[in-house]
Amino acid sequence: MKKIWLLMLLVTLLVSCSAKTEKINTAFYFWRTTFSLTETEQQYLKDLEVKKLYIRYFDVGLQNKEAVPVAPVVFNQKPAGYNVVPVVYIKNEVFLQNGSADSLAVKVYNYIHQINKSANVSVNEIQFDCDWSLKSKQNYFQFIEEFKKLHPNLSATIRLHQIKYPEKTGIPSVKTGVLMYYNMGVINAGEDNSIYSQKTAKNYINSLQNYNLPLNIALPIFSWGVHVRSNQVTNLIGGLRVNDLTGDQFEKISENRFKVVKDVVFKGRYLAKDDEIKIEAVNTAQLKEMMHDIKKNSIQKPNEIIFYDLNENNLKAYEKEDFKTFSRW
Repeated sequence: MKKIWLLMLLVTLLVSCSAKTEKINTAFYFWRTTFSLTETEQQYLKDLEVKKLYIRYFDVGLQNKEAVPVAPVVFNQKPAGYNVVPVVYIKNEVFLQNGSADSLAVKVYNYIHQINKSANVSVNEIQFDCDWSLKSKQNYFQFIEEFKKLHPNLSATIRLHQIKYPEKTGIPSVKTGVLMYYNMGVINAGEDNSIYSQKTAKNYINSLQNYNLPLNIALPIFSWGVHVRSNQVTNLIGGLRVNDLTGDQFEKISENRFKVVKDVVFKGRYLAKDDEIKIEAVNTAQLKEMMHDIKKNSIQKPNEIIFYDLNENNLKAYEKEDFKTFSRW
């Protein structure tokens, strides 16, 4: 009897040890052009013990073949108490046509500094978001090298296809990468969810073990509505969720698809009778599924789980405890 009891105790201890998880730092992307946090957003950040915010500072695009800043952030509220990481989204077109890496680096650095000074914000890390291609790779990587002379602590976003083919796409010379675990498909009028597909992700995720750059993980909590007319995608309605389509102007035809029953102006957009709205989002079970697959294929633990993006409606789509679950390893 004593041997049986000891065996049961040993099994219990083994199960307990195997089930033990470790908390990872939680962070958020902030992707609006005006920085100001609602009371709900502030409370979530406090309860989730968030210390770092990745704030989109501006985009860089081409205008008359010259790289220019687009839609810079305005700080209506100081991000006091948070470690701010400026994120600069650079369109691939910039590096396809602009080879002046040194001058572009100086321009981007000075503009970041200008925003920091205006908002009285000091930063340690700067992140670049660019879906570079084989043709733009050399210019983008040279830009990073030049920028490191001005600010050495850099991170960069990494897409799934860049994880699978690092020998072709290359690896940016930064301290940390952020794997963007979303936007996995083409937006279309069919039933596919372009934000997340486990089937698609599995074609890439096993390559994590061979990627030679420390990675944090970005998970999607955003949503949108795909506006379909005559079986063709017309546009996207950002932030739309199923609960937004409960009015009598919509008829539910599936769990995430609605038919417009009469002409209507909805959220500033004209919807015609018989148009359809397909809601694309990621639910709690899918986020847990993502983390399971990432952990299964990773050889190192990330330092952060970064949710895209910080918005009251996005937060309310999940239980607060869910975010704590997602951020365990």
